[in-house]
Amino acid sequence: MASMYRIRQETIERLGPEPTTPAERLAHTLAAHEGTDDSWLVVEATNNVYGDGVRTGLTLGDLRALHRQLASG
Repeated sequence: MASMYRIRQETIERLGPEPTTPAERLAHTLAAHEGTDDSWLVVEATNNVYGDGVRTGLTLGDLRALHRQLASG
């Protein structure tokens, strides 16, 4: 039980407080997946609609780009 508490505390220290706004949740998600490849499909919109094996949606790289755009105003 103590190790779960320690892991929880370390995660909170790394990611900060619980996010409450969409912008905070986006930043929180990106921080939680720091180091994950940009090509990872995070939100799938379609699968096999545009052809066999073709998936559309948002990748982690897309979310990072949107976050940069929001930050630059």
